[in-house]
Amino acid sequence: MNKKDYYWAKYMLIFGFFCICFGTSIFLKTEHAPDEAMRMLIPEYIVSHHALPNGMEEAVRHPLWGFSYALYPYLTALISAVFMGIAALFNGSAAVLLTAARLTSVLSGTGTLIVVFLIGEELFERRESALLGGIFVGFLPQFVFLSCYVNNDSFAVFTVALIIYFWIRGMKSAFCKKDCIGLGAGCGLCALSYYNAYAYLLCSILLFFALMIHFQKPAKEIFVKALAVFAIAFLIGGWFFIRNAVIHDGDLLGMRTSNESAALYAADEYKPENRQTPASESWSFQQTYLQTPEGRTSNWLFSTVSSFIGSFSYMTVHLPMVLYLLYGALMAFGFLVFLFLGMVPHWFRKKPQLLLFVMLFLACLITLFMDMYNTYFSDYQSQGRYLMPALVPLMIWIDDGYSSLTAKLPAEWKRASCHLTLLPGTIWLVLFLISYIGFLIPGCCMAS
Repeated sequence: MNKKDYYWAKYMLIFGFFCICFGTSIFLKTEHAPDEAMRMLIPEYIVSHHALPNGMEEAVRHPLWGFSYALYPYLTALISAVFMGIAALFNGSAAVLLTAARLTSVLSGTGTLIVVFLIGEELFERRESALLGGIFVGFLPQFVFLSCYVNNDSFAVFTVALIIYFWIRGMKSAFCKKDCIGLGAGCGLCALSYYNAYAYLLCSILLFFALMIHFQKPAKEIFVKALAVFAIAFLIGGWFFIRNAVIHDGDLLGMRTSNESAALYAADEYKPENRQTPASESWSFQQTYLQTPEGRTSNWLFSTVSSFIGSFSYMTVHLPMVLYLLYGALMAFGFLVFLFLGMVPHWFRKKPQLLLFVMLFLACLITLFMDMYNTYFSDYQSQGRYLMPALVPLMIWIDDGYSSLTAKLPAEWKRASCHLTLLPGTIWLVLFLISYIGFLIPGCCMAS
């Protein structure tokens, strides 16, 4: 694929993604946007009071659950409040302000797609491979849905993509000045996104020192660069946690205060001491993750996987089984080919690439374990959105699988190889359009 065709296709995909998400954000009904009403309390408070909530005010507290999302990082709410303030200068209607608030997620999703293309350009020699990765990430139905309403998930994926991009650049440059700044910014933004993305903060530390030791950098240089990354991350993200600690008696993460608030103000059945969990019921691993609980239609494993692909509204608008199977087959085949054809030659033969692979895998594994732990001990939730921080690494590997397969074609088939590399992406886009037009729009934008 020549450079001109690549950039034309890339920018059209980015523009198309933005238009789809922004258009959907205008018409998406609030009753089909999970947790949006509770999250909207924060930017509404900021706009009306011109101050930040501390998380204990009744105005930002959910009457049923008894706690507020203002106890947790809410940079997205701050950004939404800015957009709402600007929109209010022209039209202060509730619909306009809601669309303005949702613009944060729309731009986060669009930013993710842009960064994923940059990742592909850094990782792959062929431009069509970079294009394929962008299609896989940007046009997964669930990711599009998350990029249309007020939530922290799409922004968390954006920060993860940003961190991975600077991991790759740092792997090549031994973390030059620009890459240290970029990694620090990515980590600072990630800290203000969603706790289920925090595995990438830990892995950033591990990868940074592992690569610096591999490149045999002097201790002074390692210290200065590490300090620079930390300082930038702290300047961007540290303020919230310091504020939390000051206001809530040392509770940096807000979790203890959230439980205390829920114990005081939640409805009786939702108080922490009355909430039933697999741990309190002494369920086994099989009961928790493989068996279908009473009152539910599927087990934790299937529900999580299917809603990672696409399950809209409050996981009540599902895709047909055939679509889940086709998406699953495309991903499984690409990943299996990656294991056999791409993993060893592209990731295992050079130490920097091996370290990168190990950290990507570790971050995905920690994200999965965190979700499973929370499901067992805190709140039984079988939602694929909690695994969204693993989206970018997973799609990178699937992309690598298909690219490795077509790269095996004879040299005289070079043109055909380009088309065959993009074939899975074409199928993916067709499946997305069926999912979007046939199910997301009728189920969440047109339903009463």
